[in-house]
Amino acid sequence: MRNICFDKAHHEKQMLRHEVERHLAEEVATLLSRHPEEGLRWESTCIDLMEALHTAFSTGLIQDDDGLMIPFNTMVERACHTLHVKRPRNPYECAARGSRRKSVLSRPFMARYELRLQRSDHPLLDLVKKNTQPCSDN
Repeated sequence: MRNICFDKAHHEKQMLRHEVERHLAEEVATLLSRHPEEGLRWESTCIDLMEALHTAFSTGLIQDDDGLMIPFNTMVERACHTLHVKRPRNPYECAARGSRRKSVLSRPFMARYELRLQRSDHPLLDLVKKNTQPCSDN
């Protein structure tokens, strides 16, 4: 009987995780459709951005017009260009470093995203601000 309860709780936790990841993928798709000329700026760390992009990429839900998955590096290039963020040399390692965080002061992005989702409909887009000054970089 104990295993059945555990399996049900584990299944519910996995379903919630998939729903949170799907929500993140929708926000990333919205972000990738924006243009650099809009003057958007990322207000968190580059590691957070890479972790968010990699999580969204891993869902397989972000596709191009032909229905093909957009490669992770393409997502990184587009997001960094749109948000005026310097592209990391190794985005995969950056994302992995973020997901390995275990400190009380610095939790993985997805753990923080899940908490923010309880207070906001668009926790990822809340980390993007419109620059009031004209963009001079990128």
